[in-house]
Amino acid sequence: MKVAEVMSRGVDPVDLTATVQAAATQMAELDVGAVLVGTSEKIDGILTDRDIILRLVVDGRNPAEVPVRDVMSATVFSCGPDDSVEAAFAEMRERQIRRMPVLDDAGKPLGIVTLSDLAKAVESPEKLQATLREISEPHRSRKSADADAADGSPAADQQGSARAAEPA
Repeated sequence: MKVAEVMSRGVDPVDLTATVQAAATQMAELDVGAVLVGTSEKIDGILTDRDIILRLVVDGRNPAEVPVRDVMSATVFSCGPDDSVEAAFAEMRERQIRRMPVLDDAGKPLGIVTLSDLAKAVESPEKLQATLREISEPHRSRKSADADAADGSPAADQQGSARAAEPA
């Protein structure tokens, strides 16, 4: 199955100079957790609810005064409409992201694909559960578990048990 079959089409990017408050209002109106930042021709970043919390709220900054460009994630991992759902899942797992812009060959945004969009296309509940667990697990926990496993440390067994007990 291709990304084009499950993605959300018709993106309305937020301008780099818009305030975080304006972007958050758009997110609320659309009932989404992220908006693309840029123009209908080019994406400059992505702004997520997590970006707002970690880069604005935690610092006590005023969302009505801070431009989106100061808070957004400027590194954007994307996929194409003809990419397979499995390839998009693999990229999300590797990058630990939950949303990816879908861009054409020229870099023009066509839509966005989310983890929940991709989950609908997965036939195996076991594969879905494993993928969701890997995407949700912080890199530092995985790296610690991998290092412990390489050392034969008992901490690896504890880490593995904790992961297995986590809800999907």
